[in-house]
Amino acid sequence: MLTQEQRATMSAMWLARWRSWQGSGISMAEYARREGFDADGAYRWRRVLRRTGQWVEADSAPAVGTTVAVKKRRPAPRFARVTVSDTPSASILLRIVLANGRRAELEIGGAAQVGEVIGVLERAA
Repeated sequence: MLTQEQRATMSAMWLARWRSWQGSGISMAEYARREGFDADGAYRWRRVLRRTGQWVEADSAPAVGTTVAVKKRRPAPRFARVTVSDTPSASILLRIVLANGRRAELEIGGAAQVGEVIGVLERAA
């Protein structure tokens, strides 16, 4: 496990490599071969740099010291084909599991509301 000082040193080194690569116009794998480091390590450190807010993906590279607003993209909901039969007196428990692992359980009044829920989810994407 790295000490805070070692982690800061490694972060600075990998951040400098990613910034140098950004203007190179070649793939990270090719850049890593040319510069003599492991591309897999570069991708692992990019995740670390993203988590700590040191590396922000953008269409064009911002100037050093510039604040960049990043809009997170939500993945589109994916649905499974199901068969629903309406039971007038019973409620339905609808379980939703998203690709990112989030889960929700909704108790709805009947099959007619399934379409409403799906419509709301599709609009939110």
